[in-house]
Order: sequence, then C-alpha cells, then structure tokens
Amino acid sequence: MDQTFSCERCGRELSRRRLKEVVYEEGRHRIRELLCANCLDQVMNESSRVRGVVGTIRAAAAHIDRGPAGGERVSMGQRG
Repeated sequence: MDQTFSCERCGRELSRRRLKEVVYEEGRHRIRELLCANCLDQVMNESSRVRGVVGTIRAAAAHIDRGPAGGERVSMGQRG
C-alpha cells in the first residue's frame, strides 16, 4: 500500500508519490516544505523567482525567492 503525506499548507492527505518539495530561505535558515501540487503552484505564482534544485526527498525540488511575483522561472536544464 502506498504511503500518504499531509500537505504542510492545506493539510490535504495525498499519496506520497504526489508529494512536491519546495525550499526557500528565511534569514539564515533554509526552510523545506512538502506540498501538494495545488499549493506548489500557488507558492510559485506568489514568488519573485523559481528555479529547479536537487531535492532532499524528491529528485527535484523548487527553490523559491520570496517577494513580489515577477514570474521568472528557471528550468533545471538551464545553467546560469
């Protein structure tokens, strides 16, 4: 049987394979959240920049820069 997780924003219970990982910094602390796809979309739309990074739990995670939404997203395949 597939394990489940609770989204850390909305609390919805979902299959662990549907988990999305997002990381960001608050001060000097790196914060990691495990989210459902809907909450991940919301967080990405509210952030100033989104880029792909290697995740801790998932192979890929979204790293967000918090701030006014600018809509800049960088693919993991692009190198800057």
